[in-house]
Amino acid sequence: MILKVLAEEEEKFNKTIDQGLAILADMESEMSAKNETVLSGENAFKLYDTYGFPLDLTIEILEEKNLTVDEDGFQAAMKKQREKARKARKTTNYMGADVTVYQSIPAEITSKFVGYDRLQHESKITVLTTDTEIVEALTDGQRGTIIVDETPFYGTMGGQCGDTGVITGANNGTFVVEDTIHLQGGKIGHVGHMTSGMLAVGETVTLKVNEASRRSTEKNHSATHLLQKALRTVLGDHVEQAGSLVTPDRLRFDFTHFSAMTPEEIKKVEDLVNEKIQENLAVVTQEMSLDEAKKTGAMALFGEKYGEKVRVVKMGDFSTELCGGTHVASTGTIHAFKIFSEAGIAAGVRRIEALTGDGLMRYYENMEQELAEAAKAAKTTPADLKSKIESMLEEMKALHAENEKLKSKLANEALGDVMNQVRDVKGVKVLAAKVADVDMNGLRGLGDQLKEKLGEGVIVLASVQGDKVNLMVTATDEAQKKGAHAGNLVKAIAGLVGGGGGGRPNMAQAGGKNPAGVDAALEKAYETAAEQIQ
Repeated sequence: MILKVLAEEEEKFNKTIDQGLAILADMESEMSAKNETVLSGENAFKLYDTYGFPLDLTIEILEEKNLTVDEDGFQAAMKKQREKARKARKTTNYMGADVTVYQSIPAEITSKFVGYDRLQHESKITVLTTDTEIVEALTDGQRGTIIVDETPFYGTMGGQCGDTGVITGANNGTFVVEDTIHLQGGKIGHVGHMTSGMLAVGETVTLKVNEASRRSTEKNHSATHLLQKALRTVLGDHVEQAGSLVTPDRLRFDFTHFSAMTPEEIKKVEDLVNEKIQENLAVVTQEMSLDEAKKTGAMALFGEKYGEKVRVVKMGDFSTELCGGTHVASTGTIHAFKIFSEAGIAAGVRRIEALTGDGLMRYYENMEQELAEAAKAAKTTPADLKSKIESMLEEMKALHAENEKLKSKLANEALGDVMNQVRDVKGVKVLAAKVADVDMNGLRGLGDQLKEKLGEGVIVLASVQGDKVNLMVTATDEAQKKGAHAGNLVKAIAGLVGGGGGGRPNMAQAGGKNPAGVDAALEKAYETAAEQIQ
């Protein structure tokens, strides 16, 4: 695995070198045209910043050609870039638009999460804010944030999204919680809007979490634990979590791995997770010291800061992880697990997106609906869709063949009898002719037909389609032996039609955007053929 990763990194760097060398060669040409011997610091920094080309390598390559680099200019460009980045950081608010109001909350105010074993709880409001200020009350229609002493609402953390729900007061005050967030100093904020009445600081309120949403989130969160263990089992112990997102609708899991997973690996992982779901493993959560947790072999996130007390989530004998999130009571509650996407998001990091429970059922319902609509469009039933598509493809193939025949016939008619345009060039027959509105495939077909009539020689065909010019050149074996080269010939004439192209000695093509130059290009073809043929 290590050797494979090293080889891949080396290959990536080689591509960087190749790209950088090409750009540097262009810069050298510009320097040569201006009689300069010093590469500007700006260009050296462009190579480094845009193309990942190291400065020391640029210096080394140019030294071999007695050229140098303006290193002071490079450092100046580097400094300018850093200052620009620093200014961008200063103008970007780390915690978003509400950072000022949240920072105004007294430091001694904290919140406690009590929602591991309950979804409803009563607590006292300690702080109310609007988007801009701390207030004593929120009334109907106002947006804001509520902080209480104890809350059953889980705040976004560890990849798990925050809970939604409702906070109600004794006097018909109702606040809809759209998101729950962690704030500085151990505060948990309930962000949302008032739908009726009024809520005031000091009031005891009832906090009720949206149960369906929480349960779906728990299924997806527990599934990520099973997924991580399954990935390590199938791919190897090098797999580490590199990020996750757990919502009520789906789960996303980023992990370290050096290559795309094969369909067989994805199926093995999927099957293993579903096997553990079917076994209905008990999900047991214990609070213990970090040292005790390490002794259990619990998986921890590299670089994560843990307190003295941690929560260890154990799923049978299959998975043991440190985790502060909420989970199902047993894996059977997850119902089923399906991976619908696996892709790379960075060097050595892959991302899996998957569904469980109700989210998976909705996925299959949508698939079923799409299948029904596809079948309806094809005028058949879902069960017969495959055979219908196969017959339609056969029909399309036959129609395509018929269309090509008709196009060939039309091309022949458009070309007419051009054999009187054949010229003898140093004993080699050369034909350069124009045909109207024929694509490149059509020109190749005409070229083959004309070769049969011509025998040995060189054929040059040009066609105008709208404002586009197609050029095709073909040379027979005998013509090539006498010096004819289709690729070089088409290069010589393509400029006259405002384009370029190339190809092999026997066959070449080009495109252009200057129809007015076609006649000149065909005449040039005879001249170029005469220069080539010995």
